[in-house]
Amino acid sequence: MNFTFNIKFDTGVSDFDGLNMYYGADALSGFAEALAITTHAIVNNNVVTQTPAVKGFKLDFKEAHDGSYIQKVSLEFTDAEAVRVVNHIGARGFIELLTFHLASPLGLNPRIESAAAKRWHRSSMDDSEKLLDRLEGPLKRIHHPVYGQGYKVTLYKSRTTMLNFNEATFDYLTGSTVSEQVETIEAAVSRFNARTFTGRIIEEEDSDSISFSPLKAGLVRPSRVILVNSLKDLTEGRFTKVGLEVRRVLSRDGRTKHLIVQSVHEL
Repeated sequence: MNFTFNIKFDTGVSDFDGLNMYYGADALSGFAEALAITTHAIVNNNVVTQTPAVKGFKLDFKEAHDGSYIQKVSLEFTDAEAVRVVNHIGARGFIELLTFHLASPLGLNPRIESAAAKRWHRSSMDDSEKLLDRLEGPLKRIHHPVYGQGYKVTLYKSRTTMLNFNEATFDYLTGSTVSEQVETIEAAVSRFNARTFTGRIIEEEDSDSISFSPLKAGLVRPSRVILVNSLKDLTEGRFTKVGLEVRRVLSRDGRTKHLIVQSVHEL
């Protein structure tokens, strides 16, 4: 089973006039790491700290192109278990999960629409939030031609655009402040990791999810039970909101990047 991706470096705020070798190599290294650790997390349900530890597939460069600069990349699944997982969630589901994890730290929040991919994300990707944190470094490297040369970088699956990396996504990725204001919000839980007490919430059934984590002290057991019950209800088709006292982690343009949960209560 194979997927083909194209990485294009082209005119952004500056006209394309050749790709600086250092910036380009750093960006391609970032892509290799981001694609490898995300694919590994999807098919193996764990987040590796070192890229050589990934298994079940291989990533290869194919021929490059002239003009702007386009690098073709082949992702081939070589392990029977990895192939089984991708067949189970489907090619579309795999691409949705890959796009979600690469795009969320950039403030793009794509939806996971495939039913199989939704179920896999909820039940078999316990470390999804850990993966998002792990991706920060390689995603910054992908942006090197953006802030170094003023270019735009685009990731395609074959000829279909998956993601654009530009000044706006770099600004979102690298800038954040923690609000001093504690506020109470009402939301349902769409993901929850009982080991780390991290997860995601949605304020309405059709709204984008927002990641959350507790204070360093963690969450008391009654709060964890409330979150687990809300998640269970959602998986069974019931939208049950809970109350959360939170502080927001904000991007430079004021969007909410993350929530720090201080307490949880039933409504």
